Amino acid sequence: MRVSVALSVLGFLTASGVASAAVIKVKPGHSIQAAIGQANPGDKVVVYPGTYHETGTPCPTDASHTCSVVVTKDNIQLIAQSSKKKPVILENPGTHDQGIAIAKSGAAGPGCLTDMTQRLQGARVQGFTVNGFGGEGIFLFCVDHWRVQSNITNDNAEYGIFPSHCGAGTIIHNTATGANDTGIYIGQSHDVRVDHNLATGNVSGFEIENSSNVRLDHNESTGNTGGILSFTLPGLDVPTNHDNRIDHNNSHDNNKANTCLQPGDDVCMVPKGTGMLVLAADANEIDHNTVTGNTTGGIALVTGCLLVDCSSGPPPGYDPTPDNDHFRKNTVTGNGSNPDPSYAFLAADIINLPGANNLPAPVGDCWEKNTFSSQFPSSPPLPACP
Repeated sequence: MRVSVALSVLGFLTASGVASAAVIKVKPGHSIQAAIGQANPGDKVVVYPGTYHETGTPCPTDASHTCSVVVTKDNIQLIAQSSKKKPVILENPGTHDQGIAIAKSGAAGPGCLTDMTQRLQGARVQGFTVNGFGGEGIFLFCVDHWRVQSNITNDNAEYGIFPSHCGAGTIIHNTATGANDTGIYIGQSHDVRVDHNLATGNVSGFEIENSSNVRLDHNESTGNTGGILSFTLPGLDVPTNHDNRIDHNNSHDNNKANTCLQPGDDVCMVPKGTGMLVLAADANEIDHNTVTGNTTGGIALVTGCLLVDCSSGPPPGYDPTPDNDHFRKNTVTGNGSNPDPSYAFLAADIINLPGANNLPAPVGDCWEKNTFSSQFPSSPPLPACP
């Protein structure tokens, strides 16, 4: 009886694919990409401490660029066996655009938002230090059920961690430094949890852009130009930013000069000394955050018309007015002490500029039980929550 039961269990595991999962080991001097090439869906690629310089592969979403490591298969776990004394470092050998890129080859927006044949499932990246790439350190595009955990991204020219057009996923226990756009970015995605991460020395520490049902919580953002941004921008495949929660974060001393590389990008307009900026977003819940020591402003709720020209009306399909954003129980003190000269008139703990001339007034924005010393404009009072 025991033998027949064991055989039955073995047969079930084999049929379900569990028994066939493999662990492929990569040691210094070998290629991470070669191991991924051998892997099948469900396999784990385990990388041992050392510094890796990959030959490079055409990037899956733009073959004119080169990526160091590319994953185009479902359910590949890319795990670095790192420690503080013995890290796994993926380093740009000189001309690569992205460090780790996870996407189906040829996936593109907006098609991949609805075409499941363009989407990947079940990716995981854990434990890597990714340094010095020309674009993004860790890039995910059109991926569902993914996890980016305990990685460090340093001095990647544009972004540290960059999921776009993604479904449910997690970004946890990562550190992002030295990006000239955003350290940890979530764009045109939904149902993402971003918690217990550190962003420092970037232009934007964290950014939620045209996404929904994102929770960004228990993170620290310090030494950036702007600490935490929640933006709705025009002209993207996903048109709105709504129903996100930003809570229990510490955004402090974000007073770095703005070093953005692409004039005209939205982050180029973020003044140094910005703690938290909510622009044109709807139904965001912002609560229990500590926002201190940011020299231009603490928490700002603003119209999208501060970013785009609305003089003859907003761009087609774009609603620049933030509605139904709730700010509760935030501690916002010691901000606005030495503002960016271009924004000196705004300097305050709380900045409330949700409306624009000739556009409908904002609806449902409210402030409740926040601790602060100054606001702009000084009147009327901030609208209270019902």
